[in-house]
Amino acid sequence: MKGYVALTTILILVPLLLLTGFNSVYRSLTTLLVGTMNYNYQILNIDTQTCLEESVYRIKKDYNLVGDIQINTEDITCDVHISNKVGFSGIKILEISAVGENGVEILLRKELDINVNPFELTNL
Repeated sequence: MKGYVALTTILILVPLLLLTGFNSVYRSLTTLLVGTMNYNYQILNIDTQTCLEESVYRIKKDYNLVGDIQINTEDITCDVHISNKVGFSGIKILEISAVGENGVEILLRKELDINVNPFELTNL
């Protein structure tokens, strides 16, 4: 009788322990993937801000700058479109599209007021 109890206990506990182990591995992998995706997004976001700063720097050198600029670094490619805001003198619209190595894309739309010193940058 003791053998049946031990065998029944083992047959119940082993699958439960296996399921617990699989669940733990699944959660760890999911956490790792989400963490990696978040890290990649944050790095791309920082690089996009760098493209924004480079665009503002170029506008500061030439207040009449309009058109398309492409900024390439090791990690990303930024396409920047600079235009004047219709009906407002000294206001530029910056549209930035940055694509990272892993295919993630960030789009920024900013308004730059060059009439004040320092320039004012606002979200659109």
